Amino acid sequence: MLAITKDTGIFYYILLKTYKPKKILEIGTSFGYSALWFANAIIGKNSKIVTIEQNPHKINIAQKNFRKAGVSKMIEIKKGTAKNVLLELKKSVKSNSENYFDFVFIDADKELYPIYFDICLSMLKKDGIIAADNILYPIRFKKYIKKYLSHIHGIPSVESITVPIGNGQEISFKKNSKN
Repeated sequence: MLAITKDTGIFYYILLKTYKPKKILEIGTSFGYSALWFANAIIGKNSKIVTIEQNPHKINIAQKNFRKAGVSKMIEIKKGTAKNVLLELKKSVKSNSENYFDFVFIDADKELYPIYFDICLSMLKKDGIIAADNILYPIRFKKYIKKYLSHIHGIPSVESITVPIGNGQEISFKKNSKN
């Protein structure tokens, strides 16, 4: 099962409890483990999580997990390939600033991280955070992650740091509203 580690879940729980985002976007639902950590951190705060997954089997399991945890009303699963769903979301965000995200979590196709990041950055509120998993491990993703890190470190409106928790997290902060 592809999921964040428990210590990564605790890290994001603490971060989101402190940061208090109203709208979260997750790329790569899998079975819903990370979304459950996010939901637990923001429950009762009129917050919403939008999560993207293309695998119908994973969607079914995630929906069951969300219902069992009592958070299904605050989580919307969008089915499809991440890039296509993101491009559709971007249209709605541009037409209504209420749709901007406070926090984005990327944990999907590692080779597409730079593309996901760029699309998400345009939908991120000023002072928003984009986090990405698998920055240090597994090693088989190293060439994709190296490209991702090089890409985001070249964006002047972003400050970023690698946090060695779980499989490694890259936390990127949007300094201003210009991309």
